[in-house]
Amino acid sequence: MNIGAGGETVWDRQLDADVIDLQARVTDLEAQLNAALGILALIRPAEMVLSRWGADSQQQRAFYDLIDEMTRRVDDGSTFSYAEFAERVSAIVPARRGDRRFFEILIEAVKLERPDSRPMLDHLTHAMALFRS
Repeated sequence: MNIGAGGETVWDRQLDADVIDLQARVTDLEAQLNAALGILALIRPAEMVLSRWGADSQQQRAFYDLIDEMTRRVDDGSTFSYAEFAERVSAIVPARRGDRRFFEILIEAVKLERPDSRPMLDHLTHAMALFRS
């Protein structure tokens, strides 16, 4: 076994080199992912979902206002229930009332489009999982 002056073995040096290489790869992947997410946000996936499921521009604006309101509430330390979210979205897009798949797709689309809303959206995702159990 080759031991260097500082007590390092060849394996230690190789491990260090491998860790540095992996860190560089992760950094590169994070940059690529952030670029891809930025591009996705530009195409407004939530707007596309709403439009595909029959929401007009006024309903879309009302939905975005709701997302902004609920994000502010979470940021301010308040809370809300999934039932409240579902009821308010259903009031905006009545044709989708009770359509669980619509809500799941819509929440995932907003996560891509509005990363700042992620804590609020994660709350909704966890609440939906509880309803599934």
